[in-house]
Amino acid sequence: MKAKSIDEAKSLAKEKNLEAQYKDNAIYIIYCNRTKYFYIDTDSLIRLWERLIGYYENGVYTAAE
Repeated sequence: MKAKSIDEAKSLAKEKNLEAQYKDNAIYIIYCNRTKYFYIDTDSLIRLWERLIGYYENGVYTAAE
């Protein structure tokens, strides 16, 4: 999933994390400098042009910084 703003990304990640399928999985919010979008995914792999913003786990947000 991708979002244009950090608020939209946080909202999407929280909704996804509260689904029963992702209950004990972390949902990562990653910003891509190339595309200027925020991506929401369960994969925490970060490439050189990306930056981890934070993640949701069991409905609780944790900032990366």
